[in-house]
Order: sequence, then structure tokens, then C-alpha cells
Amino acid sequence: MTQPGLVAIELTDEERELMVLSLNEYYGPAGHAYELLRPLLGQSNKDEWVRLVNRLMEAIENNEPLSDLDWARALFLTEISFGSALVGAALDLVRGADEYRIKVLRSLQYKVSSHARFLLLLQNAGYPAAEPD
Repeated sequence: MTQPGLVAIELTDEERELMVLSLNEYYGPAGHAYELLRPLLGQSNKDEWVRLVNRLMEAIENNEPLSDLDWARALFLTEISFGSALVGAALDLVRGADEYRIKVLRSLQYKVSSHARFLLLLQNAGYPAAEPD
């Protein structure tokens, strides 16, 4: 049974693996990006950032439900880690498997992405929130 406020999203083993591998890169090649990314995810310092990434990784690895905000955070960090060489680990993450992994990422995006989750990211960012158009 899912706790109130938590959402269970049925992920395949491959989708969970991609998210965990991508999040784990924030302890390695993408680790330098925390100063830029932590305020976007509402974290005020490095300790909060580390706890967040670790909590997300463990929950996803153990197939546990997350809040909508945490699903948004996990997908956003996965996308950045997988896709960006500048603030992620795109050139280091699972070399040679891009064609396969992009299909897994697209599947994740269909399952997790929503406008409501985007708004949660926006509302919880540490930077001044942008005014809606």
C-alpha cells in the first residue's frame, strides 16, 4: 500500500537501472554540477544535496514510491546526467549504449514527466521563480 502523498510508478528494471546509474554519476563525473543544480532542486547546501541524491537513488533502486516532486527531481537529474556533457556525465555514462539508453530514457519521460511535476520543480527551486507567461 502506498503512503498518502507518495506515487508508485511502475518502472522496468532497465528504467530503474538508468535512473540509478545516472543519479550515481553525481558522486563521480557529474559531481561538479551540484553547485548549479542544488538550488534548482531546492537544496540549500551540499549536505542536503547529497542526502537528496542518495534518497532518490535508494528509493528508485528499491522500487519505492516517491512524492511527485521527488519523481520530478529524479527525472530531471537523470536527464541532465544522461544528456549533458557540461553539467552531467553524458560522455562517461554507459559508453556505447546510447541508442539503447535513449529509448529507455524516452520511456521514463513518458511515464514520469508532466506539466504538474514541472510546476512543482519551479515552485520549489531555490532561485527566484520565473513569472508564468
